[in-house]
Amino acid sequence: LWWHRAAHLHVLPGQHMSHALPIPRRRQHGRTLLELMIAIAIGLVILLALGTVYVGTTRTNRQAGSVSRMSEDAAIAFSIMGGSLRMAGYSTPRALVLPGGALIGGVKRVAPDRNFTGAAVRGCDHGFVNAAATFDTLACQTADTTQPAAVAVRFEGDAFNTVPITVGGVVNPSDCLNQAVLAANATPSAVDPALTFRLIESRFTAKVGGSGTPELYCGGNGGNTTPPTFTPQPLMQFVDSVQLRYGVASDGTSRDVTHYASSDEVDALAGTLEDKWSRVVNLRVCVVMRSQGADQAGAGNYIDCDGNSVASPDSHARRSFTAFYALRNRSGFLKP
Repeated sequence: LWWHRAAHLHVLPGQHMSHALPIPRRRQHGRTLLELMIAIAIGLVILLALGTVYVGTTRTNRQAGSVSRMSEDAAIAFSIMGGSLRMAGYSTPRALVLPGGALIGGVKRVAPDRNFTGAAVRGCDHGFVNAAATFDTLACQTADTTQPAAVAVRFEGDAFNTVPITVGGVVNPSDCLNQAVLAANATPSAVDPALTFRLIESRFTAKVGGSGTPELYCGGNGGNTTPPTFTPQPLMQFVDSVQLRYGVASDGTSRDVTHYASSDEVDALAGTLEDKWSRVVNLRVCVVMRSQGADQAGAGNYIDCDGNSVASPDSHARRSFTAFYALRNRSGFLKP
């Protein structure tokens, strides 16, 4: 239509439009379908590479965080147990009391010069069958070898080597649960039975608790119950297991470790129960820590307490940590 085409023409004044010329159309530019598909494919490859790097970095960071968390938890576990283990056998020497000794049957016997004497540690590789019994009557579990290890330690406590707990205006020493060991549970002194002192007893083990996670437990002789019940309470989570090996000296007076033994091997030594466990002068503690969350890459293997590479039984990562403690149970002991 000529009037439609003329609308697109500009006529200067004084000029006459003879006829309208068609306007040439501009050439359209774009991408072919093949080019678009190639661009999308390249973009997907780049996104896949970036996603792989992100997932790998996240996984590495998560694993590093789990290892760091397990290391920190192991340090806390060692700190909790170490406070009692280092004090095992401790007792303040009594003033004006000179220790005397004599050979009886070829064995050196030393008269006590302090309140607490005797074996300071008693352990079982598979737990105690009577965990609430008195120290001298503790017996090891032998029927079920899947039970976790347990160890009991004792020492003379005061307001300086334990957390002081004030009850009724009186400052008392405390056990591993920060329960006050009251005068009602005081122990007669080996120097003079008319005197008493506070004997601190703590019993450690690791087991699956009410939360469904493995936890470090301790039962102590503090509290208001007489006699004490040693009711275990959880101290911290994710302690998968505890292994104990006992550094044994050649006799009850030596301080040099000849070898490390299991509790069964210590029980197989000659002499009374007190003779056997009074030879323990060092304790090697290995804890296996478990990660809080499951590992996306799979738990894999870890080095256990015996130095073997073993597979983790579930999707959680595990690491073992070892510490050594010298015990203070070289105070001598009185024989009847």
